[in-house]
Amino acid sequence: MSLAVRARSIGHDEPSGVQKLHHAATSRLGGIVVVIAYAVTLAVLLAFGRDHGSLELPLALAAAPVVLLGLAEDLTCRVRPRYRMAAAVVSAMLASAWSGGIVPRLDLPLVDDLLQNLWFVLPLTWFMVAGACNAVNLIDGVHGLAGGTALIMFGGIALAAGWSDDAATMNRTLVVMGALVGFLAWNYPRGRIFLGDAGAYFIGFMYAELSIQLIAHNHDLSAWYVIMLAGYPIVDTLFAMYRRGVVRRTPLMDPDALHLHSLVFRRVAMPIERRQKRWSLRRANARVAPRMWLHSALCLALAVFFHDNTPALWGCLAVYTAFYVSQYRALVRFRGSGMRRWAANTPK
Repeated sequence: MSLAVRARSIGHDEPSGVQKLHHAATSRLGGIVVVIAYAVTLAVLLAFGRDHGSLELPLALAAAPVVLLGLAEDLTCRVRPRYRMAAAVVSAMLASAWSGGIVPRLDLPLVDDLLQNLWFVLPLTWFMVAGACNAVNLIDGVHGLAGGTALIMFGGIALAAGWSDDAATMNRTLVVMGALVGFLAWNYPRGRIFLGDAGAYFIGFMYAELSIQLIAHNHDLSAWYVIMLAGYPIVDTLFAMYRRGVVRRTPLMDPDALHLHSLVFRRVAMPIERRQKRWSLRRANARVAPRMWLHSALCLALAVFFHDNTPALWGCLAVYTAFYVSQYRALVRFRGSGMRRWAANTPK
């Protein structure tokens, strides 16, 4: 590869690969735009002496390790998942030390008693933050999916913060939402730029930390409200772990093209698009996200309706999980030769 071609390819997502659903090399540095927009807004807040702006600085600095490792992966495609997850844990540790990012409660009697012990609450917090980073990264597969889903999730946090008069959490959430809107203007529907690992991890990190702040500041809100808000990426991640570890017996970190959004692309969006006189892979890609946004919208509606009822939120999460699995099974047979044929036909 010539030096010029190599220079153009740095930070670009090539269309070949098991998870790729696009047709041309595209920059995956859109997440850095989100981070920069967040940092610029933070700088403006600090410059004008807004009190809540100074509270943002420790959280922004804590995000640095996971963003930098994600950026390294976007630029080189050589950073192993375990190192990125380790960076997420480091960011979670820094947030716990610098900005009070520690899970305050889970509204589970015995578990909440254990949360009073640092040896229990700190590892649990770090695990949950790293899990949020990974969950957002896993749904970053088609134009607008991760960004739009995150916008709905952060919208749920802003809504709860607004009705609870939690101005600090709402302001921080609105800053992230503004950055996401700017990114989506370029990402959806034409996919001119991708979120990349840096952006996905940053969004997951910020969602986890703002969720912690929301629950800590609002005692009338069930801790399961923010879990239900993120029901789609959480269930998608857990189902991917089950599919890889139990059904296919492959390493949990191995990528595949068997996520629900991948199946919707191949089994729903592509057949619809191919009925057009001039079908387009880009248009087929853009058909997927709105269908998946409905999953997040459903989780948002259930979370808001039962925001102070923990048992009801458990039930809603169970119902949504059943809905997700039913949608998955409707698109591909779960066991036997059907799964093997599907895996064999995925792009390499």
